[in-house]
Amino acid sequence: MGKILQQVIATALIASRWLMAPLYLGLIAALIVDAIEFFEELVHTIIGITKLSADGTILAVLKLVDLVLIGNLVLIMITAGIGTLGTIKQSEDDAPLIQFMGRVDFSGLKFKVIVALVAIAAVDLLESFVEVNSVDKTDLLWQIVILLTFVITGLLLAVMDRLHEGHE
Repeated sequence: MGKILQQVIATALIASRWLMAPLYLGLIAALIVDAIEFFEELVHTIIGITKLSADGTILAVLKLVDLVLIGNLVLIMITAGIGTLGTIKQSEDDAPLIQFMGRVDFSGLKFKVIVALVAIAAVDLLESFVEVNSVDKTDLLWQIVILLTFVITGLLLAVMDRLHEGHE
C-alpha cells in the first residue's frame, strides 16, 4: 500500500507542472496585447511625426523601446516555461527550435529577468528626464530608487550565484 501511495503522490507532483500551462497561454495573450499596443503607438507616432518636437520624437521612440523590452521580458518567461512543462524531443527537425530556445538554467533566467527589469526601469526614467519639467519630482525620485533597487538586486544575485558556485 505504501509503494502505491508513493507512486500516486509522485505522479501527481510531476503532473502538477501542467497547472502552469494556462498561465503560459495567458502570457502569450499578454505578448499579443503588447504587440498590438506597440503597433498602435507606432502608427500614432508616424501619423503625428510632423507635429512632434525633438523631445516628443525621443519620447515616442522610448515608448516603443519600452514596449519591446516588456515583450522581451514576457518572451523570456514563456520560453522558460517550456522547460517547466517538459523536455522537447530532440530530432533533426527540431534542431532550429532547440537552437533558438537554448538551455537556460535558473541562474541564467534570473539574470535575464533582472536585466530586462533594469532596462525597462532605465527607459522609464529616461522618459521622465526628457519631460523633467512636467514630472512630479517625488515620482522621479521613486523611479531612481526603483532603478537602483533593481541594479543592487542584480548585483546581489550575481554575488550569491558566485558564492554558490564556489561551494559546489
